[in-house]
Amino acid sequence: MKRLLLLFLMIGLIACLLIGCNVVPSTEGEDEGEGEEEVTRVVMVELFSQAGCASCAVVEPILEQLADEFERSEVVLVEERAYGIYSLDEIRDRYEWYLPSSSDRGTPNILFNGLNQKIYGSSTYVAIKSKINLELGKDAKISISATRSNDSTTTTISGTIKNIGSSTLDNLVINGMIFKDRGQTGLKYSVIDILEEQKETVATLEPGSTHNFSFTLEDTNWDINGLHGVIFVQDTDSSKKEILQAFYVD
Repeated sequence: MKRLLLLFLMIGLIACLLIGCNVVPSTEGEDEGEGEEEVTRVVMVELFSQAGCASCAVVEPILEQLADEFERSEVVLVEERAYGIYSLDEIRDRYEWYLPSSSDRGTPNILFNGLNQKIYGSSTYVAIKSKINLELGKDAKISISATRSNDSTTTTISGTIKNIGSSTLDNLVINGMIFKDRGQTGLKYSVIDILEEQKETVATLEPGSTHNFSFTLEDTNWDINGLHGVIFVQDTDSSKKEILQAFYVD
């Protein structure tokens, strides 16, 4: 038996000498990018609506259903009452900023990442989802990371945005919205505050560059009031007023 094992060993050594025993190299690019986090494009959907609007009553449950079907890392829905009960000055101002002509500001109006995609009036599950998928299919240019800290009276949301694209981005605005579930259809993602006064402007953000931000909400008990939020980066100078990225804050 020992002689047999020795014979096999000798044969193996001879084979190595003849054909080599080098380790097969890895395929080019096989490990490339390993460890890098993939950043997906988040779709921020804004619904401008009002109480008593028949078409709003059609699209509101569809939007809320879709918002629940997608992950928050994919879709963030905010429902903004443009007129009537639960309307806010900053909501009306935002609506007018998007659509300067009053003839365009009927309800419902559904905006997908700013004016990239828009649906006015009644719609269907399939049509709305197709708009979401169009935006999800685009590459992300910005990444957002954020954390929330709070005590009984103050909430702070702070974080960083980063240009992960290959082109310099100019005239960006970092803004945020706070919303809550009012316990009825059409108001599950009801906006109660837009952080317009604290928004930050970033004149230039080169590829790979970062910018830190912070928002402070006074007299706000986040957890007791069941609040949620979204931080978003918007290209306010573009014709589409494009929201480049959004980040859900639990």
